[in-house]
Amino acid sequence: MKFRTNRHARRFIRFMFAVLLCASPLLVPAGPPAEAIALPALAHKFSPPELPPVITLLEDTPLYPEPDDSDEPWAVLSPQDVQTVEAEQEWYLAPPPGEQGKRWIRISTTWLGDMWMHIDYDRIGRIVPADTNIALIWSAALYTEPVQSAQTDVVLAPQTVHCNAMFQTPGGSNAYRIETSWLGDMWLVRPNRILLDMEIIGRDMVLPTETLRMEDSDTAHRLQRPSEAVMIPPQTVYALEKTVNGEYHVRDAEGAEFWIDLRYAQPASAKPSSDTIQLSKDTLIHLFPAMDHPIFGSLSPQKIEAFQQWDDEQGQRWYRIHSWNGDLWILPDH
Repeated sequence: MKFRTNRHARRFIRFMFAVLLCASPLLVPAGPPAEAIALPALAHKFSPPELPPVITLLEDTPLYPEPDDSDEPWAVLSPQDVQTVEAEQEWYLAPPPGEQGKRWIRISTTWLGDMWMHIDYDRIGRIVPADTNIALIWSAALYTEPVQSAQTDVVLAPQTVHCNAMFQTPGGSNAYRIETSWLGDMWLVRPNRILLDMEIIGRDMVLPTETLRMEDSDTAHRLQRPSEAVMIPPQTVYALEKTVNGEYHVRDAEGAEFWIDLRYAQPASAKPSSDTIQLSKDTLIHLFPAMDHPIFGSLSPQKIEAFQQWDDEQGQRWYRIHSWNGDLWILPDH
């Protein structure tokens, strides 16, 4: 083939090179084909949340025949539950901080057919009834509606409140409608440090042995060394409430309030012992027997004197010993 100019020749060479490149097989590293194309083990396909079939309108909401609010609305709905039909693409994506981020949602009506509404992202959710008690571990602000923009200047001190409804969102966050004696029903929106489903107790409780005093319901999980454990002597306390995990919020005779867990107490059926135990391997040392925590290190194989013993429900014999970390429990050969 002849070319009239070098320019035509260069164009032809580039064209043929592109054809050969597209027709060439993809080069992959040596090895089984499956390994060459396998996706990373941790790769997961993103599944967006489903549009809730019912959402609760929290305020008067205009309705439009099309997702366009530049025209006058055809109607206005008062706060109520409505059935959804569809939503704009990526309606589930949270807006940037500080922005309300309106989303178009199509709903079904009985007199106008399917209509569109333009509502704030954080108002997409449903109010459902509830009947539970919530313990506020930290202070919490009150809101007139279950959205951040409805915050008031009122702040509740740590206490237990009754919740009669929840606002559930597709993203999984909840707001809680609580009862107050001076403002009526108000909302907690994303409160910090709360305990749900508290059981109101309201009676005396006898503590027959030394018991761990906890400033918070989870203090026992945060102890790093035996010296941090505060033990209270046998006494009667007034149990205010109880968590679903078995921790009690109590008040002592002097009016001080704190938390206890009956599992974090010295066993009442423990007996004196003068046994000498031969440890054949490293043995964990526990603050309380039969509890996975707190655990404060281990003892190397050695002989050791016990001053108490206790048999658990499985018939295993625990021994209490004097150690450099205080009086602790061991379960030999485990």
